[in-house]
Amino acid sequence: MAGGRDYRKSPFNRAVAARRQPGSAFKPFVWLDALEHGATPDDNILDAPLRLGAWSPADYENRYLGDISLTRALEVSSNTAAVRLLLKSGGPTAVADVAHRLGITAALPNDASLALGTGEVTLLDLTAAYAPFFNGGDAITPTGILAVTIDNRTTPTALLPPRRVIDEDRAAAMARMLDAVVAHGTGRAAAIPGKLVGGKTGTTQDSRDAWFIGAVANQLIGVWLGNDDDHPMKNVNGGTLPAQLFRQIAVELGP
Repeated sequence: MAGGRDYRKSPFNRAVAARRQPGSAFKPFVWLDALEHGATPDDNILDAPLRLGAWSPADYENRYLGDISLTRALEVSSNTAAVRLLLKSGGPTAVADVAHRLGITAALPNDASLALGTGEVTLLDLTAAYAPFFNGGDAITPTGILAVTIDNRTTPTALLPPRRVIDEDRAAAMARMLDAVVAHGTGRAAAIPGKLVGGKTGTTQDSRDAWFIGAVANQLIGVWLGNDDDHPMKNVNGGTLPAQLFRQIAVELGP
């Protein structure tokens, strides 16, 4: 765990205490809610301009692909498709319930902007909430200390057992779509030759936050980059440095 650049200069642990908007890294919860309402990865959703009252969510590059599969929409991280999918399925309350069930602890917005990751989360919560996508559907509780030894007596930490939160088939479908994000979509910089990598990028407005959460083999790794004062970064998005850092860390950790 790295909570910042230099603990002596800033002991604030951003991995567990900083609450930031996840942007598109939140979208897998929208997609899972859609699957739980009967959608399939091959179903189509419209990627096209959208207006809801005074709000008009736009895609990152202002390019639209029309009718595309849910898998492709997640690959390219379509904002308009994400909002349509949220409204077509259970709505913001249902999506928030899905996120909370998987491990997000923060209160979340009760409007369509939730599809674009406007709720604030911690890196640790968001990373842990991705675990069920890759382990067959079980939520896990992150633990940093496995045992305590005092006077040569070791007491193991009482670990909370995993709990099933996603149907196994839907978890497998989510894993395949997240694999496609890395193979064909915004997460290509996280790809590792010879290994199956899945994950999702996230970038907030003006590149104030950049994320990549992903898995390879039995490792789940989350990366967030940003400034404490919310100042925009230059030329940084989830598919650049965070995905590259994920790849570097995964390679160094080995199989």
